[in-house]
Amino acid sequence: LIKEGKIEVLHEDWALDWKPENAKKIMNAAITKAGTNIDAVIAGNDGTAGGAIQALIEEGVAGKVMVIGQDAELTACQRIVRGTQSMTIYKPIKDLAKRAAQIAVDIAKKNPPTVTEHLNNGFKKVPTILEKVIAVDKDNLTQTVVADGFHKAEDLK
Repeated sequence: LIKEGKIEVLHEDWALDWKPENAKKIMNAAITKAGTNIDAVIAGNDGTAGGAIQALIEEGVAGKVMVIGQDAELTACQRIVRGTQSMTIYKPIKDLAKRAAQIAVDIAKKNPPTVTEHLNNGFKKVPTILEKVIAVDKDNLTQTVVADGFHKAEDLK
């Protein structure tokens, strides 16, 4: 979509050490550069999404800019309930743990882990295992992270 000109990237950066305070500085720089005419923020994780949201709160536009993170952290799910974060990406922990245990057993038995594909990281093709991810928003929060026992409903308020 970027190559087709349907999406314009106004600012791109990486938050050092995934720290929310670094993400906030980056968001402040983006706002300085582009103003508050920003449609969306795609953050590397929920912590950096939280940092970006802090900058948006200071500008009075939190909840008006779509912010997406990942990991379904409790604070992110609370922000989704409040309307300042739009979505998080959830990876069901039980599935990840089961896959990690199987990989550990395979390695211990000196068997190569079963990979789902190979992704090019710019230097080489890396054996990769892709797991199911779920986009979580206010409409499916209860049916996903709460139903899985990842968070308690009463903690989301």
